[in-house]
Amino acid sequence: MPYFKWKGKDVKGRKRKGEIIAIDKNDAMIKLKNKKMEITLIKEAPKDIELPFLQKKVSDKEILVVTKQLSIMLTSGLPLDESLNIIAEQTTNKKLGEIIYKIKSDIEGGSTLSQALKKHKPVFSDMYINMVDSGEKTGNLDRVLKRLSDMMEKSIALKRKIKGALIYPTMVTIVAVGVIALIMTFVIPTFADMYSSSGMQLPLPTKIVINISLFMKANIWYMVGGIIAFIILIKYMYRKIYKFHKFMDKLLLNLPIFGILVRKGSIANFSTILASLSSSGIDILEALDIAAKTANNVILEETLMDVKEMVKRGENLSTALAGSGEFPDMVLQMVSVGEETGTLDEMLEKVAIYYEGEVDNTVKNLTTMIEPIIIVILGGAIGFLVIAMYLPIFKMGETIK
Repeated sequence: MPYFKWKGKDVKGRKRKGEIIAIDKNDAMIKLKNKKMEITLIKEAPKDIELPFLQKKVSDKEILVVTKQLSIMLTSGLPLDESLNIIAEQTTNKKLGEIIYKIKSDIEGGSTLSQALKKHKPVFSDMYINMVDSGEKTGNLDRVLKRLSDMMEKSIALKRKIKGALIYPTMVTIVAVGVIALIMTFVIPTFADMYSSSGMQLPLPTKIVINISLFMKANIWYMVGGIIAFIILIKYMYRKIYKFHKFMDKLLLNLPIFGILVRKGSIANFSTILASLSSSGIDILEALDIAAKTANNVILEETLMDVKEMVKRGENLSTALAGSGEFPDMVLQMVSVGEETGTLDEMLEKVAIYYEGEVDNTVKNLTTMIEPIIIVILGGAIGFLVIAMYLPIFKMGETIK
């Protein structure tokens, strides 16, 4: 769907300009006139260069904003097609604007919103589509969209917290490795030249450091290229090789500190999704299938698929979760109580709230714990280098005495 650039004046005579999405130039003119704009110039905007690495992706946050806007507009009584038209024109992401406009055109052609969303699955998840479908069937689309936006907001906040906890130690480690590499490449060789000209016998730690330094200086660009190639290879294998993907996900869950954080975040995310789907009237088997696909971890996805099969065979959800061995007793007990009292969605929401709080506490503890550990490791490494390089000088002083 093309975009049109325009210039003109509003009802108060003030100069305005912008872009508008429309079927053609006449459609764009009609839309702008409906907005009381006096158009002086309008032309089709040039198409963006469509290279995969230059294309702007649609983020979860942008989908969240669209969902919130649509919920508010429908609650206010605006028709669905008009609401989508307004959102398409307001969004700053052209790709998202075009998608929303196509959805609006499909709805005008007789499709339901969920049917139109299915054509854009890379952007809208199965969970999103199923919840919208449920809202349409029950006549509570605005409420379902509100619940969906709340759930997405929690999920985005949770991901941000986990990423934030991982960014700090990662950045400090990169800086630390960079500092040590600079010392080994530029500082140590100076000492090596000095000791070489003196002809003195060097202690073993000094020999080791100098040999590593000379190797790094001679092969620094090969090492940098090797590290970059290794990172690219790991990313490729993670995306393309299922067994490697599974191995890395299992490793992540079993890490001493970060694994606990990831596991708690996954439980909170699973509970939120299952609670939202359950309260929207979606069948538990379908809800488990959607929750598995949105787990973002192969181990948890396989676990949830096994749970789904057990429930399909007639087991209670709590029994199936217990059989997986991946969920804490607190989760199992809350789910069991929810099943017995008919308040499963409420209990799952309480589980989600509890584990969101646990993620917050873990992030705070992690930040407090990781800082002294990194300082000790970095200080120890640099301290070893300093001592190794000054040992010959100390020995020289002892000889003079």
